[in-house]
Amino acid sequence: MKTIKAEYVNPFISNAIDVFDQLAGVELTKSDMKLKADPTPDNDISIIVGVAGFIEGQVIYSFKEHTAERIAQCMINDDNKRNDPEMLKSAIAELANIITGRATISLSGQSKMLSITPPTIVVGKDYNIQFIKIHTIAVYFSSRFGTIEINVALREREEK
Repeated sequence: MKTIKAEYVNPFISNAIDVFDQLAGVELTKSDMKLKADPTPDNDISIIVGVAGFIEGQVIYSFKEHTAERIAQCMINDDNKRNDPEMLKSAIAELANIITGRATISLSGQSKMLSITPPTIVVGKDYNIQFIKIHTIAVYFSSRFGTIEINVALREREEK
């Protein structure tokens, strides 16, 4: 199993800090990082975004439910929609989508392309998803609403 390169993780860190501030007005502070065997998240709500191209894998954004709700509410200007569960999930998924999109643009060059999948939202603690077995760097951020976890599981694509 190949080790993930720091150069693949750094764009996710910088873009997460920027996007949370720009779209939700939420300041993030990187609080911890750890190496994991796979990207299995630790929280109630997870947003999974696939990455394909010269590097491949998944990025999983993970939040406690109340943290995700509070952040999403900061993004939604319409008071009638601030407590709509579907709107809240959509807002937090869009954050993950934008961060991943910006990070993959940073990683792409003129001759190297990357694409991302639409975000998949998973809610609850009792789900079972078989995540890809790629060494993962889990990055933890603190915010006024709680902890945000981003699991970056990317590797160079093996030519066949």
